[in-house]
Amino acid sequence: MTRWTLIVAVALTGLSACAAGGEPVPTGEGPTTAEPAARVLLDASQLPGGPWTAGRSGDVRWADLDEALVPCGKRIIAPGDARVRFRVFASAGGATVSELVISGTDTFQTFKRFYAECSSAGKVEGRPGPANVVLRGDTTEIAVFTDDHLVVVSGPTARDDLRAIADTAREQAARAG
Repeated sequence: MTRWTLIVAVALTGLSACAAGGEPVPTGEGPTTAEPAARVLLDASQLPGGPWTAGRSGDVRWADLDEALVPCGKRIIAPGDARVRFRVFASAGGATVSELVISGTDTFQTFKRFYAECSSAGKVEGRPGPANVVLRGDTTEIAVFTDDHLVVVSGPTARDDLRAIADTAREQAARAG
């Protein structure tokens, strides 16, 4: 091996390690408590209208996401191999709010599919931000996106702070990259 070949090989190895970012690859084998998931998800202290406690969380493939967490019950919204990090929060009053952060997909197309698919499950409104808001009975689901993530916050329609939670979740996901 020539000296230049060795230099290029070492440089490529270094770049590959940097590009990977040290994040675990989702295996679909259920929830994890990996630190990278914590960076993109909200902490209970960041939610308005608290106090909140963080409950179940995980890092799975979209195809393996618990059916109760799938927005509008429409699994077609995202590709099966998309990565989903999620956390469920509970308030002192008994309300629960879930946060899903979906990556590994074209976020704008997934955002549009959320609107299209959820329109058959309830009333969907596009709002500035942009945000898609779905009202289904006593549940509201709000989808927002960043360059790299689709974020869906879901909770009781009676909660007037869901939009603020969705905006905070979008900011957190954008900072995480």
